[in-house]
Amino acid sequence: MKKYLWGIALSLLALLSCRSDEESLQNIDQIMTFYMKNAAGQDLLNPTAVGSYSNIKMNDVFGENDNSPVNFSGPTMQADSTYSIEYTAGATRRLLSPDAGAENRVYYSRIALNLSRKVNDTLFQTVLDTMEIQYRWSPALFEVSKVLYNKNEVFNKTPTSGNTFTITK
Repeated sequence: MKKYLWGIALSLLALLSCRSDEESLQNIDQIMTFYMKNAAGQDLLNPTAVGSYSNIKMNDVFGENDNSPVNFSGPTMQADSTYSIEYTAGATRRLLSPDAGAENRVYYSRIALNLSRKVNDTLFQTVLDTMEIQYRWSPALFEVSKVLYNKNEVFNKTPTSGNTFTITK
């Protein structure tokens, strides 16, 4: 009987010691969803529409090679029939604020976009753009804080905003 009691006590102790401290984990919020429209409101990610972009490639500017693709999905049609791209991860991050304290840093990534613009049913034009993603880092949180598209700010994170934005070209 004492064997069973010690076995149960040892099992309970093992279960309690496996408990994780949720506050010691860093929350990571780096997935972004973006839309692309022109000034007239035309969806520029619809792959079949004239004037829109297709055959989209994203390359890490700071990558180890000249060809360092980053992970993204899309264009994907949403419920409202607009198209979006979801950037997940993959671009190299560099420290932007070397004077920042150890508890609060800003990193950035730069992505080169290669887009094929449909001029008509048979003619395509290559468009080269850049996207800079800035991240805020603290021991508790790593998140997208700002996005620049061709050096123009298109997104600035607020406490209540998600990581979804529209680029107007």
